[in-house]
Amino acid sequence: MSEKNANNVDQIRDLIFGSQIKEFEEKFNQLNTTLQAVEEKITKAFSASYDKLQKETERSLEALEKKIDNLAASTQKERSKLKELIDTTDETLHDQLTNQKDEFATKLKIMKENTADENRKMVENIQAMKAEIQTAVESGLVKLADDKLSRDAMAQMLLDVAMKIQGTDMSALLTEEKTSGK
Repeated sequence: MSEKNANNVDQIRDLIFGSQIKEFEEKFNQLNTTLQAVEEKITKAFSASYDKLQKETERSLEALEKKIDNLAASTQKERSKLKELIDTTDETLHDQLTNQKDEFATKLKIMKENTADENRKMVENIQAMKAEIQTAVESGLVKLADDKLSRDAMAQMLLDVAMKIQGTDMSALLTEEKTSGK
C-alpha cells in the first residue's frame, strides 16, 4: 500500500503542479542547453587561446634561441678577435723586448770595446809619458854631468832657492850688505 499511496501522491502532485513542473523542466533544459553552449564556447575559446599562446611561446622561444645563438656566435668571434689581439700584442712585445735586449747587448759590447780601447790608449799614453819623462830625466842627468857646477855656484843657487822660499829677494839683500859695508 505504500507503493499505491506513493503513486497517488505523485498523481495528485502532477495534477496540482504539473504545468509548472513542465515549465521548470523546459527552463532547466534551456538553461542546461545554454550552459552547455557557453561551456563549449569557453572551452573552444580557451583551447584557441591556449593554442595561440603555445604557438606564441614557441615562436618566442625560437626567436630567443636564435638571439642566444647569435650572441654566442658574436661572443665567440669577439673572444677569438681578443685572443688574436692578445697573441699579436704578446708577440710584438716579445719581439720588441728581444730587439731591445739585442740592441742593449750590442751597445754594451761596443761600450766594453770602447772602454778597452780607451784603457789601452791610456796605458800607451802613460807609457809614452813615462818614456818621455825618463828620457828628459836622463838627458838632464847627462847635462848635469856635463856641466860641472862649482861649489860657489851651487851655494849661490841653493841660497837663491832658500831666499825665494822665504820670500826675500837676494839682490836686495846683497845691495843692503854693500851699502852697509861701505
